[in-house]
Amino acid sequence: MTARVTTCPPGLEPKEGVEACSGDGGQSVMTTESETPPVVAVVVAAGSSRRFGSDKLAVALGGRTVLEWSMAGIRAACPDAPIALVVAPDRVAQARRRWEGDSIVVVVGGRRRQDSVKAGVDAVASDPAQVVVIHDGARPFVPAADVSAVVAAATRSGAALLVAAIVDTIKEVSAQGRVTRTIPRDHLVRSLTPQAFLVGVLRQAWAGAPAGEWTDEAALVEACGREVVAVPGDPRNLKVTSSGDAAMLAGLLSHTVRVGHGLDIHPFAPHRPLWLCGIEVPGEVGLAGHSDADVALHAVTDAVLGACGCGDIGEHFPPSDPQWRGVASKTFLRHAVGLAAERGFTVGNCDLTVLAEQPRIGPFREAMACRLAELLGVDRGAVNVKATTCEGLGFVGRREGIVAEAVVTLELR
Repeated sequence: MTARVTTCPPGLEPKEGVEACSGDGGQSVMTTESETPPVVAVVVAAGSSRRFGSDKLAVALGGRTVLEWSMAGIRAACPDAPIALVVAPDRVAQARRRWEGDSIVVVVGGRRRQDSVKAGVDAVASDPAQVVVIHDGARPFVPAADVSAVVAAATRSGAALLVAAIVDTIKEVSAQGRVTRTIPRDHLVRSLTPQAFLVGVLRQAWAGAPAGEWTDEAALVEACGREVVAVPGDPRNLKVTSSGDAAMLAGLLSHTVRVGHGLDIHPFAPHRPLWLCGIEVPGEVGLAGHSDADVALHAVTDAVLGACGCGDIGEHFPPSDPQWRGVASKTFLRHAVGLAAERGFTVGNCDLTVLAEQPRIGPFREAMACRLAELLGVDRGAVNVKATTCEGLGFVGRREGIVAEAVVTLELR
C-alpha cells in the first residue's frame, strides 16, 4: 500500500511532559512520557496466498519459515506481550499444535483482513489504554528497534505506522498500458507493518468507520478523521507476495554466526519446587537460588548473553536485588533474547546438557526442549537437551545439586 502522510502531522509534534491526540469528535488520548502502557500484539496470517501459488508463510528462509521469522521478530521486540496469531479456519488445528503457549493464542480469521485483525484484537486486548501492535505474518524481517519506535509513537499519539521512502519514479498507467502521468513522490511512502494503536482509538474507528474494505488499519483510522503518525522504518521490511519476493528476502540473510557458552550450578534446597527449562518437575527437591533457580535456563541465558557480547546474567539480574526474588527464569532468558534482537541477532540453535544424579531427565526431556524452543523463538528442531550423570563423582555425584551447560548460536541478519 502507498500512503500519503507526513512524518509528524500538525498537532502531533512532541510536547514536553504531556502529549495528546484526538480525532474529530473522538475522545482525547492522553499519555505522559513516563507512562508505558501494556502492549499486546496481533500477527495476521489468515490470507489465502493465491498470488504466491502455495502457502507463502511456510516457505523456508535460512532454516525458518516466513511465519517463524515474523513471530520471532514480534516476540523479540515485545517479550512479555500476549500475541494473537490469526490464521485461516483450515489451519487452526495445525497452528495450535505449533504455536499455542507462552502467551500465544491462535485465533480463527475472517473473510476480510479487517475481520481477522478485529478477531485478534478482541482475543488479547481488553483495556482501551493498551497499545496493540498489528503485524503481517508475511513480513519476516522486522527490526526490534522499529517495533519499539512505532509502539512509542502510538503511545504518544494514539495511532502510528512504519513507513519506508519510495525511491523509484512513480507512474500512472492506463488500462491499455500507456503512461498517463508521473506522480510526484515527495510526500509518498510505502506503508509497512507493524502498525500500532491505542486499543481505544482502534475500537472508536471500528465503531465510526464508513462501510467499506480497508487494506490496513491506518487507512481505517484515517477514514475516521484521526491522524496517523508515520515512523521511518527499515526498507528491507518487505512483504512476501510472490515467489520472487521470497528469493529476494533469502538474499538478505547474513551468514554471520556467533557462539555463546553458559554454565550454571545450583545446590538442592528442600521445600522448593524444581524448575528445569521452564518446566516444573513434580515430586522432586528444588534448587537454592534467588529466583526460581532454574539452572538450565540460567545456563542458556548466559550463553545468549555471551554470544551477543552483553555480559552475564548476574550483571542484568543481580541476586542482591530483591525484585528478582522468586522470579521465573523465563524472564531472564526473554531479556537476553531481546538484547540479542536489538543488536540484529536471532537464535540459531541451542544445545543444553544437564548433569544430575537426580531426577531422571528422560521423562521430561521433550517437554523441556519444547518449552526452551518457545522461549528462544525457534523451531523445536533447533533445540537439543541432553542429560548425564557424574558416576557418583564430585558435587553432582554426591547428589548435592545440578549443573547445566549450554551452547547457543546467534545469527546476524
